[in-house]
Amino acid sequence: MSDIQTIKILNKQLYRPLKQDEKIRWITKGYVLNDDQQLTHLSIFKSQLNGTIPDEIFKLESLEYIDIRENNIDNIPEAIGQLTQLRYIDIRINKLSSLPQSLPLLEKLERLYLGHNALHEIPALISQLASLNLIDLSDNEITEGCESLLNSKSLRNIYLNNNQLTSFPFEKVGIEQLDELVLIDNPLDEYQGTTRDKINRLIL
Repeated sequence: MSDIQTIKILNKQLYRPLKQDEKIRWITKGYVLNDDQQLTHLSIFKSQLNGTIPDEIFKLESLEYIDIRENNIDNIPEAIGQLTQLRYIDIRINKLSSLPQSLPLLEKLERLYLGHNALHEIPALISQLASLNLIDLSDNEITEGCESLLNSKSLRNIYLNNNQLTSFPFEKVGIEQLDELVLIDNPLDEYQGTTRDKINRLIL
């Protein structure tokens, strides 16, 4: 089945059909096709999905970018591991409390936006995402698991603002490991002072 046929099937499940566009912006719904008529970008934020990611999405093998914000999603199916070309996932403002075990199969994933969900700890599998450069975990209920972020060999930007962290393993941050670490609006104990030269921009 071609990607165009897949979109036609997907459109039947959406309250408003998606339109093809030349470029996806964060306020734009729609999709982008490459020269081979393969779908590379998909934006279906606020599409009234009622908590379920349509199976058709996992057939889009060339998908690089997906924006699925504000759809009451409480589960990411293991089938997401099939989308091996993904570089960008925005699934903020949903109801996620866990992540699928297949996520590390996304070896090209660079940006993962998980803000405004229901996560209580950071899954260890985050460290297995080989290309992940940025993760947004702001506005959750996270109390633990930060070591998993520092075990990553690629992460440079971490956003943990507005969680329930009382501590952060600053002593495990490598020299120049991070470009930006945001921890504002957490009930952190007094900052014990790993030298700031390990982090280009630290916001507490």
